[in-house]
Amino acid sequence: MKRYADDYKVVIEEDEKGREKKAAVYQGKYFEITVDEESLSKFRRNCLLLGALIILAHVVSGFLANQGMYNFFVSLPYVFSFLPLYFLAAGILRLPAKKRKLRRDEIGLSFERMKSASTYLLVLLGIGVVGEIIFLVWFMEGWNVLEYAFLLLGLLTAAAVYILIRLLKSMLGKISSIPE
Repeated sequence: MKRYADDYKVVIEEDEKGREKKAAVYQGKYFEITVDEESLSKFRRNCLLLGALIILAHVVSGFLANQGMYNFFVSLPYVFSFLPLYFLAAGILRLPAKKRKLRRDEIGLSFERMKSASTYLLVLLGIGVVGEIIFLVWFMEGWNVLEYAFLLLGLLTAAAVYILIRLLKSMLGKISSIPE
């Protein structure tokens, strides 16, 4: 929140008992989303569903107990992807439910956080999928259905993140600042 500290001014107010209280008053730019209420609600619902699918597919793939997960080039990207996954979920949960004037911190902690987290998540998922393919081609002996299930879930997760990025990109183009 330090990034948004310059948007607030501390004002000293008196309460009904005569005591002084400090209150933060927002003085930064306001933003609006130039879509109707129904489109915003649909966007939020789609992001929640895609986020749930991403989390579910990623967690389930970790429970498969495949041999590829015993190699660092498969397991490290899988484990490291939980951090951007957490920030992606936090951004999705902060999406506005109704159309209103939004502060800069509300835009940054929802839309911008989703944008950066989903990009990092897609890169890490891509590295994990490439690592699993390397394992399948050079290191796997025999045929194991769990390896292909892990690869399929990794591809499904990456595809869902890509769809989320495309959906988010279309919504980011519809956010504009309100002139003062």
